[in-house]
Amino acid sequence: MQQIGRVLHFFYSTATCDRVDRIILAGGAAGIRGIDRLVEEHLGTAAAVADPFTRISLVPEVKSSALWRDAPTMTIAVGLALRGFE
Repeated sequence: MQQIGRVLHFFYSTATCDRVDRIILAGGAAGIRGIDRLVEEHLGTAAAVADPFTRISLVPEVKSSALWRDAPTMTIAVGLALRGFE
């Protein structure tokens, strides 16, 4: 929580925006069950766990339960892969 608070403080001190509407959590720690609610309660800002597969169709051979569990750690990889489709 302390690191997220520091990032927000830095953002507010350097950006022209005066508020953050939502915090998107990504990476390994985003996989901690209930972390989004904890962040929201502690910082008073809506929080959600990143899901880079929201608009991606999966083939039946992909084990979706394992993919969704690891999704927050794959945001950069999915973003880089999608760059080739633009």
